[in-house]
Amino acid sequence: MGLMRGRRGFLAGAAAMATTARPAGAQQRERWIWIQNAAGEEVAVAYRAGQDYNLAALVQLQRLFRDLRANAPGPIPPLLVDMLSLLQERFGYVRPLRLISGYRTPQTNAGLPFAAPNSLHMRGMAADIIVPGFSQSEVVGQAMALSNHLGFMGIGWYGSFTHVDIGPKANWARMIN
Repeated sequence: MGLMRGRRGFLAGAAAMATTARPAGAQQRERWIWIQNAAGEEVAVAYRAGQDYNLAALVQLQRLFRDLRANAPGPIPPLLVDMLSLLQERFGYVRPLRLISGYRTPQTNAGLPFAAPNSLHMRGMAADIIVPGFSQSEVVGQAMALSNHLGFMGIGWYGSFTHVDIGPKANWARMIN
């Protein structure tokens, strides 16, 4: 497990994870995420095997999800990474998710024109994303289907990006481009 860059390395890893159930005592299935932040930093990593999280991978993701304006890392709940990985799985692992905004400091959040004062971004529980090659209506549709299946998640459609959070089930649309 570790950092891999580029499509070829990621696809090889993703193909390796797509195995059938194994007998007891065999290596557990890995869960992957491939994501790029607004600074162009990219991580493709197996962050979980079975129920065990890879702490080194979560540290890499915490850095990637940091508030870029303040260069401040925040919390990275593994459940958020799980939800983003499940969403990415619905589109295939053909390109990285683009992270527009992950963790935000209260100061950064207060300076954004459409940010909610109690935004889950300030607790590291939300991500604004784009899935390159897919329309935002497709991304929102898949995120809402996942939310309906799981019974939680906030999904917001903002026209040019999709908001995903691990809060209570909710959905909304605000067209700001």
